[in-house]
Amino acid sequence: MHVDPNSFTPLYVQVADALRAQIEDGALRPGTKLKNEDALADEFGTGKATIRQALRLLRTEGLIDTENRRGSTVRTPPALALVSLEKPARIRARMPTAKERAVLGLPEGEPVLVVTYADGHVEILARSEIDAGPALGRE
Repeated sequence: MHVDPNSFTPLYVQVADALRAQIEDGALRPGTKLKNEDALADEFGTGKATIRQALRLLRTEGLIDTENRRGSTVRTPPALALVSLEKPARIRARMPTAKERAVLGLPEGEPVLVVTYADGHVEILARSEIDAGPALGRE
């Protein structure tokens, strides 16, 4: 695979787009270990810094996990859950702050749900805290 150095799209985004496409079409399945940075740089005709940026982007999107000295692997997509609330509330998903990620023990790329109740009470929930049962509401 090659990238277009004359494109207005940054090289790392082109690399991330190519790898993302392989993940989405199943060519790179969950649990598959990606090639090392040197091999990917050779494959795409870029430098290792470009590959690192592309992998960082894919990590923040929750598509891969990276461990020092072990490399990167494709993450298993999260299971979807139907969530209902017992009382009026608004739910939105977002990426956690660094502090929230540390407190909740979340890996990079893992979103949280922010539940804002009508009374102004706010809860931030990790996927592991989501009950797919009849209610999320906590008193």
